[in-house]
Amino acid sequence: MSRVTLIRLGGLAAMLAGIFRGMSAIVASDPPSTAITVLYLLTDIFLLFGMMGLYSFQLQESKLWGFFGFLLAIVGIMIIRTGAIAAVNLYAIGAVIFAVGLTLFAVGSWMAKKFSKWISACWIISTIVGFAGYFIAGLHFLFIIAGILFGIGFAGAGAKVWSTKSF
Repeated sequence: MSRVTLIRLGGLAAMLAGIFRGMSAIVASDPPSTAITVLYLLTDIFLLFGMMGLYSFQLQESKLWGFFGFLLAIVGIMIIRTGAIAAVNLYAIGAVIFAVGLTLFAVGSWMAKKFSKWISACWIISTIVGFAGYFIAGLHFLFIIAGILFGIGFAGAGAKVWSTKSF
């Protein structure tokens, strides 16, 4: 399989991750149902492959911002998933690491100029709004908005990568 095909498949994974993240923000339940838990797992799997595709798409242009953002985002997802497998609640730690990584990645993407500016803006705003919604009592609805913004940004970036035929 060619490098271009792998990167484009990463774009497809990013689109699916964005759609699934947006859906999970809207239909989340407490405690999570089996269906929501599977949706979270699929979202995280597609996020991993999507991040690989998005980073590879702008590898040279995103510089160290993109690299460190990519690295932290991957580590954050792995911490979340490891905690889920071990039945230890590591979500908050993993989510903070992922959010910092996504913000750095957004800065790298902004500088790389391979995605529209609104994509980086969605990621940065979703991080700020998500922190407020997760950590401030009474503002949980902001966490839902953050998930939708994140999903829109990720799906948009994935669509750009998927639609590009050569790099």
